[in-house]
Amino acid sequence: MKNSRGMLLGSLVLFAAGSGCIAAGDAGDEDNPFLQDMSNDGKEDTGYVNPDGIEVEVDLEGDVEASSWRIWDAPAEVGQFAVTYLRKRGEFYVESLAEDATSDRRVEWQVDGTWLTAAAARERGTAGMRHFRIRGVNAVLLHSASRGVAVGSAFTAKVPLKPYDVMTDAGDRCAEPDDHMGLSSSIYWYLWDPDRSGCDIAKQDLRVTVSRMFDASRTTYPEYDRLVADGQITFVVLFGSIDDDLTDNDPGVRNMNRMIRNLTSGGYAEVSPRPAVGRRFIKRVAGIDVVADLYSPYEFSGLGDMAHFSNFQKALSEHEIVAYDGHSMLGASDFWSRPTYPGFYQIYLYGGCLGYEYYVRPILAGKGGWENVDIMSSVVEVSADANAYAAPFLAKVVWALENGYKASWKDLLTVVRRNVGDSTFGASGVRDNCFSPDGSLCTTEPPPPTGDTRTYENATPAAIPDDAPAGITSTIVVPDALTPAAVTVDIDLVHTWIGDLRVTVVHDGVEAVLWDNTGDSDDNIVRSFPLAAFAGRPAAGEWTLKVVDSAARDVGTLNRWAVKLDL
Repeated sequence: MKNSRGMLLGSLVLFAAGSGCIAAGDAGDEDNPFLQDMSNDGKEDTGYVNPDGIEVEVDLEGDVEASSWRIWDAPAEVGQFAVTYLRKRGEFYVESLAEDATSDRRVEWQVDGTWLTAAAARERGTAGMRHFRIRGVNAVLLHSASRGVAVGSAFTAKVPLKPYDVMTDAGDRCAEPDDHMGLSSSIYWYLWDPDRSGCDIAKQDLRVTVSRMFDASRTTYPEYDRLVADGQITFVVLFGSIDDDLTDNDPGVRNMNRMIRNLTSGGYAEVSPRPAVGRRFIKRVAGIDVVADLYSPYEFSGLGDMAHFSNFQKALSEHEIVAYDGHSMLGASDFWSRPTYPGFYQIYLYGGCLGYEYYVRPILAGKGGWENVDIMSSVVEVSADANAYAAPFLAKVVWALENGYKASWKDLLTVVRRNVGDSTFGASGVRDNCFSPDGSLCTTEPPPPTGDTRTYENATPAAIPDDAPAGITSTIVVPDALTPAAVTVDIDLVHTWIGDLRVTVVHDGVEAVLWDNTGDSDDNIVRSFPLAAFAGRPAAGEWTLKVVDSAARDVGTLNRWAVKLDL
């Protein structure tokens, strides 16, 4: 996924604290996740990271009118209105475009019937720049919106033609009233409601077309082996202040007190004396110490509390599972970009105004990629507090400790859904996790050869077509009746921006994915891929390598590839 190619457009999201994207107040003690039956419901896990939806990439296409000095940023501005329009319908959630949608690589303009990258279009000047598209935007489709979807499926979003003039032209006639904020140009997109009576400004139907589907067939798990490697699982909840004036009656304080009662009822013992920051509770489960630290609003009041930034840093540095429960401060805080993130594997639990992608980005950047982090985040504004999403998550993890780690990501999200009441939460970064109760899901290095090694090669270069779903195929025929103990595929492929590429090999009805749009802007794939799926299977016959470039502008060539059989 091309989701880290730029960081800009901060002007799109200038939201202050008290926005209304906050945790709910105390809901009582009748539902204690630490006392619930966390057994799996017996349904087979189908692999995707939201129990009721799928993740896709979409292209946004439409028109825009803006002044010459704003025209290049205008497509993303229009896209932000589409984010809100689709979100309010409860089934289609597009990533916030506030951070990288003006990239010269993702935005294209149609000029004289030809699509040009934004970089190429800039060289022609602003004249005639009206029709645009934004490529490869991440989206989550829930419920009915996810059914029957395929590449090419199209949706529409009602958006303004002149995004920078909405406040001037419409006043409050096209905005949903909100008691928590004053309307302004910078946040109009977030309150956008084109169906209000009197919203008579120039509007259009932005076309939203599914351009890529993701594989939802694999069951994945948290990296449990890494969580318990040191004999403990450390968990922290940062309870932020909800009211403007912090008192002991603040919902954040009440939420923390409720979790304390629930932990105690669930068999957790408080550590005495208390640590320097927060309150600590421990329960030993299956030989593992489960450590739960709770930070009160007095110790970190929220994502603007610079006076207690050191406590925020401490929470992130010392814990494997981190949950934040407070104002999300859409666009008004850079707190998630400030800390130094640890190198060990972590899980972040985040509920905010636009959790999907928007809050994922700074955490992902801080962790340096998905290898050491999974993030459970929301796709809508979260009204549930940490007792409804973080507590059941921890309770299910504890259940997994006692039940052979048979709680997949879908199992965890299903438990959260049951407590929250909807499909608010999904998980990012988990599709390629390695752990499973039955052994690693990731290909391991093949054992040393115990006998003969045979190599079959195709050295005929083949150009990789740009932005072509059909891609190219190259074949190798193995004429010998062999049953290898191990199989390795070697690839020599030159290409700029290898994140555009998906590479698969098929033999005897079995497909293996060698490369799945990872690597972002790196160049070239020259490496060997051990393929356990073909070990012990007949090798004779045709082997087919397929290379698909799923995005425009970067090109390359498959120089050679080979199938190596260790007998």
